[in-house]
Amino acid sequence: MTALGTTKAKRGQIVYGEYELVQHPVGGVDRVPVIIAQGSKDGPTFWITAGIHGGEHAGVQVIHKLITPDLIKNLRGTIISIPALNPAGLRTLERQAYYHDGDPNRLFPDGRERKLDPDKNPPSSLELAYGRLFDEIKKSANYFFDLHCMSPYSLSFVFRDRILYRKGDEAAKKRAEATSAKMEEMAQAYGHTLIADFSVNKYIDEKLHRSSTAAAASLLGIPSLTAELGSPYTPDPDIVRASASGLRNVLRWAKMLNGDPEPINGIKIVDPGFNTRRRNIARVTHPCVVHHLVEPGDRVRVGDPVVEMRDVWGRVIGILKSEYEGFIISRPRGIFFYPGQATLLMAIKDEEPLVGEYPEKFFD
Repeated sequence: MTALGTTKAKRGQIVYGEYELVQHPVGGVDRVPVIIAQGSKDGPTFWITAGIHGGEHAGVQVIHKLITPDLIKNLRGTIISIPALNPAGLRTLERQAYYHDGDPNRLFPDGRERKLDPDKNPPSSLELAYGRLFDEIKKSANYFFDLHCMSPYSLSFVFRDRILYRKGDEAAKKRAEATSAKMEEMAQAYGHTLIADFSVNKYIDEKLHRSSTAAAASLLGIPSLTAELGSPYTPDPDIVRASASGLRNVLRWAKMLNGDPEPINGIKIVDPGFNTRRRNIARVTHPCVVHHLVEPGDRVRVGDPVVEMRDVWGRVIGILKSEYEGFIISRPRGIFFYPGQATLLMAIKDEEPLVGEYPEKFFD
């Protein structure tokens, strides 16, 4: 029987319950809500999570729009969903939980044994909790989607993680290649703009290999994607609808639903004709007020002006031009910038492999 915490699947029904996450020293427990939707016929198990960052709310609404009685009538297999993966962050509207000092989406296993240092803190309660949850994903998941938000001025898109394997392990390499191919198909079925994450070295430096989807893909061979759904806090209804449509299309691709794919309406979808990865660009050279000359979704060529720098009186003090060909993913909040700060996130041409070896001495 499929179960998570107090939630036990029932054929042809949606059931609700909780999973115990973290116990508090003053008493009480943080629990995450769990929804299990199971069709009347056997099929794959699809995990969908949201809310791991406290300000990212659109994914919660997407799950509510997706898991409905009408869906259950035609569903094969099971959806296990957690719409609030970080209850402490969601309560306080903070990216992280107050009982872990750091990004909660950098706490999933990376395959290395942790050697405890008596002069350093051991893994936090939240890291241990996500480790237990990861074991539950390992038991049942065939596919995994994690829902996030980027900024108020952002495309709706999916990140494809780099999948890593140990050097010399041919079986792991083949599994990684097969998983990557499935992720490509899954992303195409979702139908939103597709972007790879940072280059391999920065990927490791930023601990992105310890995100929920990267850990599931690299360590478990589960095809997994991270969706970015535009604005945090106040969701864009068009993006919420487009994401729910995209997820139903992924369920059709996974043979969990019948029917033709739904059109993805109401959002910009960009395909430049080549693989892309993200990069922060247009770093200002002076303290200034920024006037953006491009918007998310705009195609950009090398040398195109993208940002105008002005002083506070409005006088132009410089123009920043793109060093890359690609398209604009998002721009951050605000217009006041200090020297060195990036003013745009761009999708640039990606010539690095999506499957590769862990860095030398990674497991030492």
